Parts: sequence; structure tokens; C-alpha cells
Amino acid sequence: MINFSFSSLSIRKKLVLTIMGITSLMLLSTLSIFIYSELVNLKKTTLEDLSILAELVGKSSSGALLFYDKKAASENLLALKATSHVMTAHLYTDKGEIFSHYSRSTLTNDKPDHKDLPEKVKSLLEHRLDGYYYIDGNIQLIKRIILEQDKSLLGMIHLQADQEVYKQRVKDYIITIIFMISIALGLTLFFAFRVQKIFTDPILKLLASMQQVSTQHVYNSPVKNYYNDEFSQLINGYNEMLLQLDEHEKSAIDYQKNLEERVKTRTKQLQKARDYALSANRAKSTFLANMSHEIRTPMNAVLGYTQLLQRTSLDKQQSTHLSIIDKSGKHLLGLINDILELSKIESGSLRLQKSDFDLMDLAQNIEDMFKICCEQKHLDWHMELYSQEAVWVKGDQGKIRQVLINLIGNACKFTEKGEVQLKIEQTKNNCYQFTVKDTGKGIEAAALPKIFDAFHQTELGEKNGGTGLGLNIAQRHIGLMSSHIQVSSEVERGSTFTFELELLAAIKPVKVDEQTYRPIYTLKSDKKLSALVVDDIKDNSELLAGILEQIGFSIIYAENGQLALDEIEKKCPDIVFMDIRMPVMDGIEAIGRIRQKYSSEKLKCIGVSASNMQHKVEYYYEKGFDLFVSKPFNFDAIYYAVSEILGVELQSYVTDNKASSVSQLKVIEKPSIKLDKDFAEQLKQAAEYGQLTKLNKLSSQLSEYGQQGEQVAEHLQTLINTADLNGILKYIEEFDID
Repeated sequence: MINFSFSSLSIRKKLVLTIMGITSLMLLSTLSIFIYSELVNLKKTTLEDLSILAELVGKSSSGALLFYDKKAASENLLALKATSHVMTAHLYTDKGEIFSHYSRSTLTNDKPDHKDLPEKVKSLLEHRLDGYYYIDGNIQLIKRIILEQDKSLLGMIHLQADQEVYKQRVKDYIITIIFMISIALGLTLFFAFRVQKIFTDPILKLLASMQQVSTQHVYNSPVKNYYNDEFSQLINGYNEMLLQLDEHEKSAIDYQKNLEERVKTRTKQLQKARDYALSANRAKSTFLANMSHEIRTPMNAVLGYTQLLQRTSLDKQQSTHLSIIDKSGKHLLGLINDILELSKIESGSLRLQKSDFDLMDLAQNIEDMFKICCEQKHLDWHMELYSQEAVWVKGDQGKIRQVLINLIGNACKFTEKGEVQLKIEQTKNNCYQFTVKDTGKGIEAAALPKIFDAFHQTELGEKNGGTGLGLNIAQRHIGLMSSHIQVSSEVERGSTFTFELELLAAIKPVKVDEQTYRPIYTLKSDKKLSALVVDDIKDNSELLAGILEQIGFSIIYAENGQLALDEIEKKCPDIVFMDIRMPVMDGIEAIGRIRQKYSSEKLKCIGVSASNMQHKVEYYYEKGFDLFVSKPFNFDAIYYAVSEILGVELQSYVTDNKASSVSQLKVIEKPSIKLDKDFAEQLKQAAEYGQLTKLNKLSSQLSEYGQQGEQVAEHLQTLINTADLNGILKYIEEFDID
């Protein structure tokens, strides 16, 4: 027995069978309808022919009936002999008596046995009616004979005919149809064999190439592309893959030449690197690296200048404000580190990091953060705490803080008037309920089930911007704490978000007075040292230079690796702080050229980058850097780099944060200048996509608009340094455009 499996057939046979199957199905469906229609018409035509024959015989026999001439009637019936399919014929008088009779073999005027007629035929004769019946495969036809002068009934004629003519016609018709189908299927088969090459040829070419690659390992023989359709895209993609494989093959060969010398010491490391490389997603890694750099660049300025200001004379209010900025910035940096941690994202792991903290202090910090925001929007801020004293609990403070910031931030964003409220109450021992309520636009009932879905935003949310991830992340964090967020909302009446957490009690730590001073370190000796700061972003280089100048270094600036090499040739500095990502020549290429001429003992080089993932840091060390410092800068890391790498001693002194005067921030009003339409569009697009580096470059061009343009650039730079994209957009939209 032959087992047939369609799935095991070649593509060529599948295409041919598919075309043949579809064609046959359509052809048979069409011909079936056509055949049925023709057979019905053929049967109808046969009956009509017999009816006409009966009518002609009846008319020719009307005289014989009228004058009771049986001989003439017999002669008329004898004419039916020319019609071979008429089996018998009976001519009846108006009284229903047989007048004359005909059969295919004899002719007689004797009355046949009337009992042999079918009951249906007898009924028609008795009631003097026209009609026909198909009985035992024969046609029984009754036709009345009418005198045309007075329309009186002269008699009736009964014809009995077989269907041999009909069957012969059907047979001839079926033979013709079969012949036509055979020709059509033959042409279809020929066409299918010709057409299938259009689809199979490019696939067979790819298959042949793949077999060559798998057996001979030849990667430099791309498939020729003669197409301009999806096959073209497939072949181009395959050729690009071959090109990448060829490059990887060459790299592997070059690497293999030096592998034997290092195989014993690096086997475990290479195994880990291989496993990591196989599981990593190249596109995601590139995205994370770029986002890390873009986000950490403004964060470097925020936290760096905050640390500089904290080391100056400040009054109590200024010190408090800077402390809030510093805590919020470090919290944001912690969130960025969590999001950009490649291993967590790739593995999908998310863990709670429990610690002891004061729940009331957390609420107070959040109030300090959003109270100003509500005042700016003229909203009432209310916070209800069940206790005015410290409540020490054990839990993941960072995730609770992030959830509250997200919920209150949304409340402030979508509320134009009224109030925003945070309420924390203890429902039972070690259980705390958090409620965030607003009087904003509210959420439609149909949208409520989906608001916690990733990338889902309501129409109002799309207008106000955002990624649609905030509520999803918040729900996941609360889910890790074995709870969930509940929401209730009414359109135009506001929304309420509630969740309840179990937080175990913690022991209250010994209170330590907060420092009112920050240490500043300087060189202990009078030795003059110089430092080369290499960074294409002015804010970063000036911030690092400010720290080093406080220590006692003289600063040399360079905007890229090529300029850094030139400065080193002019006067070799004591230490180099080199940014990794720069135009013209990046830090990796620059350190390679430096190490070709200067050893690590002669010139110390420290790598600086916003990308601090572990595999990247190890890569920087391998390239020749003596140390790595991540952005945002931590002052202690800079002090450590100077003291440990250069081997110099530092001495510290402190500054009191109490000041005798308070400086007020100047509010910059919008100057009345008109921007070119193209220039304004570039500013707006850069702000919408969060391209802070491009915004920096565009803001420098505002000096072309004179003094007012410089004022605009100064205010715009302030917004860029704080990464306030919404503020930048609103500021840009206020300008007049030519």
C-alpha cells in the first residue's frame, strides 16, 4: 500500500498539484452547473419536440375524426414511423373511445386493451386534459385535438415514446464535456509546470547556495538577484547574511591564530562570554547603550553640579532644596540603572531589595517633590498621614517610591484644576493602605480594564505624551509585593488609585544629625599637576574640570580623541580623563594610539562613560585604561582616581552650608524674537525625540539672533541640563515663527 503525504512532496509538485486542484475544482464546479442546466434544457427540448409532434399529428387527423375516416387516421399515424423513439400512438374520439392505434411494429384499427394504460394517463383521458408523465423511463403524452372553427373538442391523441434519443444526446454531450475537460486539464498541467518555475527557481537557487555553504563553508558566493519582488528581498537578506558570516569567519580565523596561547587561562571566561553572546539581543544591547549615554549625560550635569553647590555656602532652605534634588536625582539614577541592567532585562528577572526605612519620611520626601509641581499648576495638594511620628518598616523603599511617584505624577499631569491627594493609613497590624486621588479628567469605563497594559494609553495620555509603561511597571512592582493596584474613576470627576502592602516593623535606628558640611579635597603638596579633560559635551568637561581645579590641577581641554593626541604631543599631562563616545575619534581609538607610544607607568588614562555595564567596563580595561569612572560623576570616585592612580596625597577641609544671604533665581521672560520655521522645527523635533545632544548644538546657534537670542539660549540650556523635555516643548511652542 502506497502512503501519500502532501507535506513530504517537493515545492515544485505542491505548486503543480495546488494549481491543478484549484483549476479542477473551479472547472468542475463551473461545468457541473453548466451540465445541469444543459441537461434540464435538453430534457425540456425533447418533451417540446414530442409535444409538437403530437400537435402536428392531431391537426392532420382532425379531418379523419370529423368525418370518421379511420383509414385516413391510420395513414396519419403511420407517419410516426419516421420517428423511431415513438413506441405507440392512440387516437381517441371526443367520447374517449380509441379511434386508431399505432405501434412501432404493427398498425391496426382494433381497439387495444384499455386496461394496459397507466392510471395517470387514464385520468387525463377521462378528464379530457393535456399533460405528460414520465413512467417506467418512457414519456406518456396526452394532447387534445381542437376544431379551429368553433374550438370544439374533436378527440385526443396519446403518444408513448422512449428516451433513447434523450439518452443518446446526453451521452454525446458527456463525451464532449469529458473531451473539453481533458484538454483544459492538459493545458493547465502544462501551464502549471511552466509557471511553477517562477516560484521554485529562486528557492532552488537559495537551496543550492545553502547546501554549498553547509558542505563547503564558502561564504563569498552570493546568489544573483534577477527579481524585483519578495524573492528579491529574500535573496538580498540571504546575501547580507552570507556577508556577515564571511566577516565572522574571517574574524574567527584571525582570532584562532592567537587562541592557543591563551586557551588555558581564558577557557572559563570565553565560555561565559560565548553563552552571554548567544543569549544577548544585538539590537536591544545597542538601544540600551545609546539610551544609557543619552540619559546619563543630563544626569551627570544634574548630580555633578548639585554636589558642587553642596560644597558652597548655602542657607538652610537652599541646602534643603539641593538635598531634595540630590535624593531625587539619585533615585532616578537608581531606576535608570535597574532599567538598563542588561542581565535583568535579558533574563526577565526582577527582585525585591528590602531595607529598613521610615515610611513617614518617604511620604514627606514625595510631598516635597510634588508640592511645588501642584503650586505651579495652581492645584491644591493634600497629604493625610495616620501618624506624625516616624514609622520604621522593612520593604523595598525604591519600588514603593517609584510607584507613588508614578501615580502622583500622572495625577498632576492629568489634573487641570482642583486637588491631588496622597493618603496613607494603617488598616491592621503591619498593613498599610496607600491612596492617590485627583479631580482630573478621569478615565472612561471602557478603558479601565486596559490601563495597566504595557504601551496602552488613553486618548488623553497620548496628547500629554509618555510611553504607556508607567502604570504597567507600577502594577508589576506591587505584584512583586503580593498585592495589586485598584482603580476607580469617573469622567470629568477624577480618579482614585489604591493599593495595600504588608510591611513588617523595623527597629528604629539611632538618629544621626545630618551633616551640614561637605568635604573638599586638595593636593597636600605644592606640586603642580596638570589634567587633560577630553569630552565633546561642554557641560561634562566643565563639571569635571571644576572638580579637578578644586583639587589643584591645571586643566587642558580637548573635544575629541584627535585633539587629545595633539595636546599630549604638545605637553604630556599627568593624567588624562577620556570620554568614550566622541566624534572624529572616540576614546577607544585614542587610547589605542596613546598606548602605542606611552606606557601606563608614563601616562595614566582614566576612561569616562555613561555606559557602566560590566562587560563594557572589562572591555575598557582591556583596551588600556587604568581606571574607569561612570557618569554621573561621584566626587569620591574622582578623588580616588587622583590619589590611587597618581599616588598623591589629598587633604580635606569643609564648608558650612549656612550663608548670610539668600540668592533668588531669576525668571527669564520670553524675548520677543522670531525664529526661522526650519530652525524651530528642528528644535521641536529634537525635543520630541529627547535628543539632548542635538538640542545643545541647536541652542548654540541662537546667538545669531543677538542679545535676545543669547538670553533664550541661556534659559533653554537650563531646561536641557534638567532634561525637562515637556518644558522645552512648551518654551519652543511660545515663539513666533517667520
